[in-house]
Amino acid sequence: MRNNKKNGFLFADFKQALFTKLLKNKHTGNTLTLKHNTIYVLPSKMGCGFLFVTVLNFILGINYQNNLILAMAYLMLVVLVLAILIGYSNVKGLTLRFKVKNNNYSPISPRLVFDVSTDKLCQSLLILYQNKLLHHLDNIKGKTSITVSLPYKNRGSYPLKRIKLLSQYPFGLVSVWSYMQIEETVFVYPEQVNPQKNNNLMVDEYNGDGDLKHPNGIDEFDTLVDHQHGMGLQRVSWKHYAKTQQLMVKEFVNFASTPMTYDYSQLQGNAETRLSHLSYLITQAHLHDHAFALKLNNQLYSMSKGSDHFNACLIALSRFKVNSKNQDAERS
Repeated sequence: MRNNKKNGFLFADFKQALFTKLLKNKHTGNTLTLKHNTIYVLPSKMGCGFLFVTVLNFILGINYQNNLILAMAYLMLVVLVLAILIGYSNVKGLTLRFKVKNNNYSPISPRLVFDVSTDKLCQSLLILYQNKLLHHLDNIKGKTSITVSLPYKNRGSYPLKRIKLLSQYPFGLVSVWSYMQIEETVFVYPEQVNPQKNNNLMVDEYNGDGDLKHPNGIDEFDTLVDHQHGMGLQRVSWKHYAKTQQLMVKEFVNFASTPMTYDYSQLQGNAETRLSHLSYLITQAHLHDHAFALKLNNQLYSMSKGSDHFNACLIALSRFKVNSKNQDAERS
């Protein structure tokens, strides 16, 4: 049983290496135009069955010298050849152009945006990725833009695999296909989790209300002060008033308004929980246009702000390798 699995893996690796060598130069790039040297045509599964029946009719017609059966075999062969010609003509000249990738936070899949254009009517085009259907275009004429979602939901970085364009128009008897290899990597960022929802957050002992206080938040409780005339009642600590009969007002501090360093080692929880908290914190800092630094074990992203710094930090979170031994120690 193990030998069979091993042989299967070896054959799959050989097939992958062969495809990579044969198709690398021909289909690599952000633009693919379907023409004679980038289109492949073979009978589909249904077409193979149709061809088998055609050959069977031909043999029966010869054996029994039945002209009607022979005529049926010739007619079926003509239909198959006609399907090959129509299928090839259907996709020839179609251009697929990659525009942009949209990375996303887990569990939302990253997306790719394409422009599809053709000078004539093209029907029934399937876009496949790792044998999974991403998009189905019934009719294409002129230029249209499509967005496809990739089958990645977990945190990580994913180099793009070959994208397959397939059409079985008109009768489903032939498969007309091509490949497109985009030299890009998509990222699934850690899911955003507010640290306030973490059960490991410390409770401020001074605050009788049990307000959560932690150093990496955005607007956080700081202290209680006496209520002054003109102050609103929305920030009054009513639990403190019920105990002491004194009107006290909650004061908050915006930690993110000053430059912050978010340190992976200072957070609590397992590795994925820490990364989710960091994802939330740096996203909020970026949205509020605050400078921040990120420390991931031995990696330090120095204090800065802006889209480039923000994206670099998110990519670092996506690529972060979890040490299994450390993970087990944290969970215990």
